[in-house]
Amino acid sequence: MLHVRTKDSFARLDAKEIDLLCGGFASVAGADDIPGDYEFLPWRREGLVLLTNLPKRELPVPAVSVGRLPGIPLIVPAVGGVIVDFLRRWYGSDFRSRLTIVATIDDIYYGLALMRSQMAYGCMLTSADIAQAAVEGRLPGGPGLRLVDLGPDFDPMMELVTGTFARRAERGVFGQSHPLNMLWQAFADEVASGAPYSL
Repeated sequence: MLHVRTKDSFARLDAKEIDLLCGGFASVAGADDIPGDYEFLPWRREGLVLLTNLPKRELPVPAVSVGRLPGIPLIVPAVGGVIVDFLRRWYGSDFRSRLTIVATIDDIYYGLALMRSQMAYGCMLTSADIAQAAVEGRLPGGPGLRLVDLGPDFDPMMELVTGTFARRAERGVFGQSHPLNMLWQAFADEVASGAPYSL
């Protein structure tokens, strides 16, 4: 088992440094646009929300429009990754100069720590599932965090698609008892259960 950063996970799968990837990608809502030439076992599709420690008086709305987001303090990844892909699609390659970025992070846990300690006040774009887990205490979020939806005017409307990836046709080279196929089948059974890998 090896943990790799989102920004280089597909490159490492292509380079045969990893054999199975559990991850996600930004997709236009409802589109079937899997990146690269991979065998893909989908888990779920979900939209993004804002996870925030801003007081309600500073962000009193239930949803943020595409025009309002640039004026809101954001905590964003320092380098590429799925969230960066969303921001590029919505605000262009120069999104960092168009948005109000108050902190850059290497991973979500650092962002949660910044908000929990109140070292930074702002919003993080995350999946709805991750944000709900942080609010409920299933992730190290802590009290004072809440969810704010994204408005319907983001164009294109995007979703986070998560699942399991393998190099195409590679699983067929091995028998069912090979670790690669055993892991794949375990993920397939979990997906078939109707509740794959909830936080």
